[in-house]
Amino acid sequence: MEIQGLNDLIVWTYDNNQKIITDPDQNGFVYDGDKGKVFDPKTQKQIPGVYKMDLASVYGVTQANITGLAPSVQKVYGSNFVAEVNQGTEQPAIAMAANDIPHLVYDLLTGLKKDKFGGYARKGKSSPKIGGVIAHSYNTHAGVDFYFAFPMGIYVPGELNMQTNNENANVVHDALTLNAQARGVDQLLYEKFYSDEKDFDYANMINYITGQTTVDVTADNKQATDVHGTPTALGK
Repeated sequence: MEIQGLNDLIVWTYDNNQKIITDPDQNGFVYDGDKGKVFDPKTQKQIPGVYKMDLASVYGVTQANITGLAPSVQKVYGSNFVAEVNQGTEQPAIAMAANDIPHLVYDLLTGLKKDKFGGYARKGKSSPKIGGVIAHSYNTHAGVDFYFAFPMGIYVPGELNMQTNNENANVVHDALTLNAQARGVDQLLYEKFYSDEKDFDYANMINYITGQTTVDVTADNKQATDVHGTPTALGK
């Protein structure tokens, strides 16, 4: 399916138990009014723990470059012919860029820790920041919203090259990459969503990909379930 442009990116982070972080006092996102907040289009309720990068919150996203979708292939030869072909696993990553991500959001995503001096520091040891992302694009011919979701991966910051202004201002924009990994509870690596599918629901998509509860929009009782489809109480 042809897609055109990049509408927005939805990002989030997990705690050490791989639960989405929703509390601002526990390294969750801090919002500037409604900027960055994501709302259920049906109920108008905020979906907790996620941050939308769009024109309002980051002055626009500019890139979501997805690579590594093709699995590695190894040919085994015998008797002068290809005797068998072995297929490995994909190693996808998504390189993202935006014009002006608030430093509170960017530093949180890249694992920096706020200290008492007003700085955001990284210690000289491995401390990966785990999170996920949903990239949103659009098909103009059929009027279909397209979402490419990675439920889990490790965020790493982009490089930073500061240079002097001259006759033109030297502007450095924000970049970071999510190196995707399979989600432990169901081995989900990535998933595509299309708004013209009968069972598509925007809030359910986000809740499912982030590991929160979902609701069967086709059922009369609207039973909430977890990522395994097991019934649960809403909000648990």
